[in-house]
Amino acid sequence: MMSYFLFIWFILTSIILSFSTSSFFFLWVCLEINMMSFIPLMHTKSMISTNSIMMYFLVQSFASSIFILIISIQMINPIFCYYFKLFMALSMMMKLGAAPFHIWFPQISEGLPYPAFLILLTLQKMIPLYILSIFKNQLMIFTIILNSMIGSLGGFSQFSIRKILAFSSIAHLAWILALQFSESNFWIIYMLLYSLIIFFLISAVNLYNINSLNFNKKISLDSNILLITILLTLGGMPPTLGFVMKWMSLKIIANIVPIITFPLIMSSLLNLFFYLRLIYAPMLKYLTFYKWEKNFLTKMMTIISPQIGMIFLLISLT
Repeated sequence: MMSYFLFIWFILTSIILSFSTSSFFFLWVCLEINMMSFIPLMHTKSMISTNSIMMYFLVQSFASSIFILIISIQMINPIFCYYFKLFMALSMMMKLGAAPFHIWFPQISEGLPYPAFLILLTLQKMIPLYILSIFKNQLMIFTIILNSMIGSLGGFSQFSIRKILAFSSIAHLAWILALQFSESNFWIIYMLLYSLIIFFLISAVNLYNINSLNFNKKISLDSNILLITILLTLGGMPPTLGFVMKWMSLKIIANIVPIITFPLIMSSLLNLFFYLRLIYAPMLKYLTFYKWEKNFLTKMMTIISPQIGMIFLLISLT
């Protein structure tokens, strides 16, 4: 357990150091520390975990090799400036598992324990996103549209919770990249709120050992309604916190790059559809039995009240 927290400390340290440096070489060092600290957290005794570790290492190493190679070429030949930005962006998209380099991301997700999966969806994205915010280019418009399409359509045929959340992460990545392209720092708030929602969701599914869509018989009615609320928040159902952060993002994006607002909206609607499919069974179970619960409204307010507070805080920040 002590070693587990030590590796997390290394991951957090690498993120903080990357945000405070102006050296490309030191950024590469932070990326390597980040990767090598995460790999031990991926390990379990299953064969699928071993395959996931190997695939993750190969993808991340290849992306890091491109990163350091482009830095070296740029130092030798500064005329390489245009291609420098392009290849830097491509290498970071590969590290993020962004489309069209997304094939490895859902496959690796399936072989991870839930704590490592949470880190993959949140902390492991911070350094590449920070580097992408520096090296924006017109290629990002194509990437944003592609991520929104693949992230929403890819989740339809999935029954594994991990793969559904992996494709959902790709769809949310489209929103973050769109905010970066709009020259807005709101992408940081969006990422933090997304990480918070994912933390609560993965903590819940890990606690109840939920791995597939058919989970309604495994947990209590109170836990069902909590999971339903978190999933609707992640999907962006009004009037949850997830809806408010997407609505505020849309206002920012529409002022700068209105062309990408339509695919983002359609992606959110499709994502919400497969979240509704995910919660259909537990919701039906709860609606069947809630009339016998005397304190139904009290439980609902207990779950919803923190979200209302977060919504007002988010509005005040912007």
